[in-house]
Amino acid sequence: MGSLIPSGGDNNVIAKLDARFCGQPLQNLRNFISGTDAHFFHAPRHLRRIAYRLKIWPDGLKGRWFYFLKHLLPNTAQDDPQGQPSTVAVVIRDALRDFVADANCTQVCFHVQPDVHGTLPNGIDYRADIDPSPAARPAHAYPASITLVCRQEIPQGVNEPDPTAKDTGESGPDQPNI
Repeated sequence: MGSLIPSGGDNNVIAKLDARFCGQPLQNLRNFISGTDAHFFHAPRHLRRIAYRLKIWPDGLKGRWFYFLKHLLPNTAQDDPQGQPSTVAVVIRDALRDFVADANCTQVCFHVQPDVHGTLPNGIDYRADIDPSPAARPAHAYPASITLVCRQEIPQGVNEPDPTAKDTGESGPDQPNI
């Protein structure tokens, strides 16, 4: 998000994501989903609204982060694990849905890296690498990871307001204390 990938802002939000998706915070999220909002990570939910509800954004870069989640990831094509056309935002949301629902998943770690090897096709600026594939999760305890491969940073000077409008079918408080 800053002058390099990963930047200080990237590392800040990654630390927040890693903390939310492991140990007791992950269990608390699972309990909330099970008891209050069974479709927390399901379509038609959006990553920007999920991040807002979980209170996850880089310190001092909230508007820029919501711009990224609303305009860049949903407009970047990527096939889902079954090879169907999708977007990076949907691939990430669906992977989170599957990993959070799977009690064998002990944590989800997040990473960001520049596309130093030129693996992104022309016109594609982002890709989410998911491990293990949600379609082939192990039948035993495992950690999962989501790596965002980036050709470019989030542009400077962009901003998006807080996504306070609820997604369709959303249950529970706006920003639940989980």
